[in-house]
Amino acid sequence: MNTLKSLLYSLIATFILLACSNLPESSNVESELIEITAAQFAGEAMELGGIEVVTFENTVKCTGSIIALPNGMAKINAPVNGIISKINCYNGQQINSHQPLIEITGNELIDLQKEYAEASANFKRLKTEYERIKSLYEEKVTSEKDYTIVETDYKTSMAKYNGLKIKVETIGLSPNKIENGEFYKSYSIKSPINGYISSLTANIGSYIDAHTKILEVINPDMFQIQLSVFTNDISKLKKGQTVQFKSTNSNNINQAVLTSIGFMVNSETKSVACFASINDKNLINPIANQFLEAEIITGTDTVNAIPSSAIIKKESGYYVLVLIEQEKDKLLFNDVEVKIGKQQNGFTEILSENIKGKILTKGVYNINLQ
Repeated sequence: MNTLKSLLYSLIATFILLACSNLPESSNVESELIEITAAQFAGEAMELGGIEVVTFENTVKCTGSIIALPNGMAKINAPVNGIISKINCYNGQQINSHQPLIEITGNELIDLQKEYAEASANFKRLKTEYERIKSLYEEKVTSEKDYTIVETDYKTSMAKYNGLKIKVETIGLSPNKIENGEFYKSYSIKSPINGYISSLTANIGSYIDAHTKILEVINPDMFQIQLSVFTNDISKLKKGQTVQFKSTNSNNINQAVLTSIGFMVNSETKSVACFASINDKNLINPIANQFLEAEIITGTDTVNAIPSSAIIKKESGYYVLVLIEQEKDKLLFNDVEVKIGKQQNGFTEILSENIKGKILTKGVYNINLQ
């Protein structure tokens, strides 16, 4: 009986093993292709594309700042010491050339007019005397010594008179009125250029002298860019090249033209100063001494490139998704590693030659490659 049971158990076990061996094998190898459904492709606005021939610019990167041309900025001070009696402007105000800005009064102004009036009277007196003695000398009536003394006095008084006259005219006063005894209580300081008022810190009643800066006038229409270029890049530069620049807190790209290339290295920055004229009339609110990031375009190259949005960055390198198969309800992609080069204007140079066919160029940001 026991032998019969053992035989029965053996038959059952053999049957089970045979049945299991006839079952189909399940594959543990999952497909390495990346599947994107048609609904996902449309919903995330994905796009297909390919390698394009794109023109890339060769550039020299540098930094710089906005400065005024020599005739585009004026520092205003007082040609004659005195006290500010009136201020006719304010910071940020747009002004025209020769517009009165500040009025100055004080004893120095009165003393100048008094000195000029006296010099004028003395000059006229000595001029008459000189002409009289000169006539007598020519007629051999007076000696050469007397003539020389009078001539020296006359020319000395003429030099003083002319010097004071120029000083009086420079501050906008009428010499004729002063010579007739009509003195001015104050004089006006006028702007030498068109522009905007800047750095005005003076107050009414403040005493100023010729060494004190009262304010600045800046003309933004005469701004230029000063660039700091490293010496190893100077050989790539030529006058007339396009300069693209932007401020550090803005994404707006503006343009200028390289006008001057320096010849001396700054010992502190180890760079060479170059200059560019701003030809972008849409530059908004340029600020003097504003720090800039800039690129000088030195040439162009044509390269094979794809939109930068198609690049997937992993720890192991850079990848793109190449279309393998497109069905009605899904698309299958393979991730292919690529070598990249320069990046510019939304495109990335592709140095690899292993991309064939279409690639996913838009919408890859949600795809996580393992």
